[in-house]
Amino acid sequence: MDLIENKNSKFTFLGIALGGLSTTETAVALIDRNMHIIMLDKLFSISDVKYYLNNFAGKQNAVILVSIPNNEVMLSSKWKYNSRTYDLVNFDTKMLNREDWTNRFSSRGCEYFRELKEQGIDIFRFDIENMKQIYGNTFAYKDRSPMDCKSLQDTLRIKYNMHELPVNMLPAAQLEALLGAVLARMLVIDSDNFKCKNIGEFEGLPVVGI
Repeated sequence: MDLIENKNSKFTFLGIALGGLSTTETAVALIDRNMHIIMLDKLFSISDVKYYLNNFAGKQNAVILVSIPNNEVMLSSKWKYNSRTYDLVNFDTKMLNREDWTNRFSSRGCEYFRELKEQGIDIFRFDIENMKQIYGNTFAYKDRSPMDCKSLQDTLRIKYNMHELPVNMLPAAQLEALLGAVLARMLVIDSDNFKCKNIGEFEGLPVVGI
C-alpha cells in the first residue's frame, strides 16, 4: 500500500531535522522533483517550527518528513548508567520518570505534527540513522564529526548531482534535513529502487524508512 495517495500532485519535499531541545538547532531543507535545493534554513524553538510550517505555501502539494529527535535529557554517559542500580525503571519508585528522562526519543512538537496530519497534510517521521545506513555513513565515522559531515555532503553532491551544495561544509543539522527531504522524494519518485516503507509509529504518526 502506497503511503502517498496522489503522487502526481506532490511537487516539493521538505525535510526537518528536529532538535531535541530549543537550545539545539533545528534545520529545514526543501527540494523539488529534480533534486534542486530550494531552501536551507535553521530554526531553534518549536514556535519557529510552527511559524515556518503555518506560513509554508503549498503544504497540500508537499511531502514533509520530520526526524525523531533523541531525548537530550536522558542519561547518555556510560558512567552514569553504571553508577545506578540495575532495576526496572517503571517498577522502581526511587527512579521516577520525571520529565521523561528515561525516554530514548523526545516527543517535542508531536501534538502539532498530529494536527497537521489531521488537516490532510502528508507528514511523516523518519530516523536519521536509518537513512545514513544506505550511504554507508553509519559506522564509518563518529556521528556528526567533521569527517561524517564531509562524507555525507560529498555523497549527496555526487549521487544526486546537488550542485547547489556549497564547497564549504554545511552544519550537520542541515545535512540531516536534506536526508529527510531526499527520503520524502523517494516516497513519490523511487528513482533509486529503494523500497520505502512504514517501519513503525511514533506518537501517532507513521515512521518511514528503508
